[in-house]
Amino acid sequence: MAQNRRKRRKNRIFKLGGAAVILLLLLAFLLLFRVSKVQIYGNERYAAEEITSGLLDNVFLKNTLYVLWRYRDGEVPDNMCYLSSLHVQLKSPGHIDVHVTEKKPVAYVDKNGYAYIDQTGIVLEYSDQVYSGVPIVTGVAVEEPVLYQKLPTQSSAQLRTILSLTQLLSEQEVSVDEIRFGENMDITIYVGYIEIQLGQDEYLEEKVANLAKILLRLEGQSGVLHLENFTGRNEQVPFTPAGEVTGQEGGSGDGSGDSGEDGSGGSDSSGDGQSDGPGGSGDGQSGGSDGSGDGQADGSDGSGDGQADGSDGSGDENQDTGTIYPMVFNSSGTLVYNVHVENGTVVDEYGNPVPGVTINENGNVVDAYMNVFDPATGELIQ
Repeated sequence: MAQNRRKRRKNRIFKLGGAAVILLLLLAFLLLFRVSKVQIYGNERYAAEEITSGLLDNVFLKNTLYVLWRYRDGEVPDNMCYLSSLHVQLKSPGHIDVHVTEKKPVAYVDKNGYAYIDQTGIVLEYSDQVYSGVPIVTGVAVEEPVLYQKLPTQSSAQLRTILSLTQLLSEQEVSVDEIRFGENMDITIYVGYIEIQLGQDEYLEEKVANLAKILLRLEGQSGVLHLENFTGRNEQVPFTPAGEVTGQEGGSGDGSGDSGEDGSGGSDSSGDGQSDGPGGSGDGQSGGSDGSGDGQADGSDGSGDGQADGSDGSGDENQDTGTIYPMVFNSSGTLVYNVHVENGTVVDEYGNPVPGVTINENGNVVDAYMNVFDPATGELIQ
């Protein structure tokens, strides 16, 4: 019996010793891999301390190996929705590096402070600081914003429009200063000294895609660009320089001046709707250079009545020669698309001379706003 008691005592000591070893190993593990240093990379607007606090928000996350396992898939925790991605690296038992990508604000509203939203409408930040390159949204009824929640607009359709428009502008790399909503939900955006009237939430993709090209021609200028009625069907786009009166202010009209069904304007840009030219006497379809045409964009003498007669009005097919220039401004401040040089004259796609657009002494194409185009490539050179 005494021998059995000694054996049982030895077993208990052995078990206690084993448990003590395990406990010591566990303690060493916890101490060795305890988070002692965190370095944050990629942050611009959010402090490293704030990101670190969000990552290590419970006792288990004080261990570097657990942190590495917890964020192994790069999943962003709910309390850090201002990040779009993160990646954790173990540099040593107590040291981790965290590479983050912050969500970019796409717009902000002024509501007792500046509430910045991301591409999903979530409020990323609420501060008194204005970030360059982020447009302010005005004309929108907003309740008190709550951090990391959806921007509380009274109209969900309006918020969808904001997010859709900012996404399109980002894709086209167009930086705007302000997005303004009118009483009738008309949209106006501002780029520098240019006011761009987009009208209703229709054909936004076509409007913004063309806007990116148009703004290249308007660099350094100021005025109002009219895209309200633009649908992407090769319509002319009126531009009213600052200090001038647009033809649209005289009446809304129905002559959109598009180059498809109704034809595009000649030198007098006739038509009773958009931005009448110097002559401005036409009543519907745009005629030839003398305004007498009665069909689809007659020739330069206005005698033709068929589809896009040649420059002599003889009814020939439109013969494009030379380089195509995507768009130029005529003397009425209207954009004319797909012009080309024919017999030393700049003409539109129907062969009608474009008023105010000339060939200079160097052989370059010069439009009414003194934009100069390379005759060999059609690219803007000045």
